[in-house]
This record gives sequence, C-alpha cells and structure tokens, in this order.
Amino acid sequence: MRAALVTVAVLAIVSGALLASSWVASFFLYTSLRLNPFHAGLWGWPNALLAWHDGLMPNGGRRLAGAALLGVLVAVGSPAMALYSIWERTGRRRLYGNARFASEAEIRAAGLL
Repeated sequence: MRAALVTVAVLAIVSGALLASSWVASFFLYTSLRLNPFHAGLWGWPNALLAWHDGLMPNGGRRLAGAALLGVLVAVGSPAMALYSIWERTGRRRLYGNARFASEAEIRAAGLL
C-alpha cells in the first residue's frame, strides 16, 4: 500500500512539473514573440511546436528551444532549489566526534590558563 501511495505521489509531482513547465515555456515563448504572455495558456508552447514542425513558423526553432529550456529550469529548478535551501537550514549542525566546550578545570589541568 505504501509503495502505491509513493508511486501516485511521484506521478502527481511529475505531472504537475510537466504542466508547470509547459505553462512557463508558453509564457516565455509568447514574451519572445512580443505577444501578451498571459494569453499563452497551457497549450501555447505545444501548439507553437506543432506549427514549427509543419513549417508555419520557419524561424521559431531557437525561440521554442529557449522557451522550453527556461520553462523547465524555472518550473522544476526553482522549487528544487527552494526545497534544498529550506532543508539545509532546518537541519542540525553536524558535528563529528565528541565535540564540546572544555570546562575551566580542564583548561587549568591542561596548563592553558
């Protein structure tokens, strides 16, 4: 049961990341085409990719590739970096061995005071 829940959770996260990447890529593509990016919707980038493939956007290959790269970096990389930074700050400081402060008696016994 636990394996099924983990699988469903991972599939939901991957699906959400793909949808977010598609939307962000559409946003960047519309911006590069000097169109209103808020009208891009979820299918702006895939539709433009199909139009490019059919020859309707002959000079759009670089814009499509750049929008896809930025979309994936922003939609997947930003949350991953945020989670990593939160995870690092919440963790305890790792000490190795028996690290502790010496008492005054131990300092005097060592002849350092």
